[in-house]
Amino acid sequence: MQKNARLSSKDRIIETANDLFYRQGYHQTGINQIIEESGVAKATFYSNFKSKEDLGVEYLRERDRIDTNATKNTLNGITDPHERYMSIINGLLRYMKDTDFRGCAFGNMAVEITDPNHPMRKEVKLHDDRFRSILKDVIQDLKDSNPKYKQLDVDQLVDTYHLLVEGAVVASKNYNDTWPIERAVKLIEKLVK
Repeated sequence: MQKNARLSSKDRIIETANDLFYRQGYHQTGINQIIEESGVAKATFYSNFKSKEDLGVEYLRERDRIDTNATKNTLNGITDPHERYMSIINGLLRYMKDTDFRGCAFGNMAVEITDPNHPMRKEVKLHDDRFRSILKDVIQDLKDSNPKYKQLDVDQLVDTYHLLVEGAVVASKNYNDTWPIERAVKLIEKLVK
């Protein structure tokens, strides 16, 4: 069954991998399943990707693009610096529920691919770096917005916020519940009081 005939064969493969790698896991998903569910021939798959690993790298790049754009779009719709600061962690509550507590695609991949020098692990780190860069801009804007925030150490706050997000996502996934994110919301709020 062909997923979306309007997409190019390469895009159908990536879209299928996006679903399967996230839902089932990288190691639990075979190339034959991707070929079948994307509706392409085996030769078409291999004309677009040399290997499952190459597709895994492309999958992570696509997830990064989607996640980064979603975060930026959310932030662009908010003008109040404090609301922008809180919107990132607040958005995780919806995200975890919407994904049935599957967690972060990048964290999931890092668990499956343990070699820190592997190309897919490098994509995980690039995503984390991009997220931290967005976070840094948001926190710097907050610091600059009001004298009551002038004492904020931007770099330290980025580290702490990032660690709280990462831990809350993993715990929320492990417990299949929102309470870890709800606790992180309160802690992240206290960081700037």
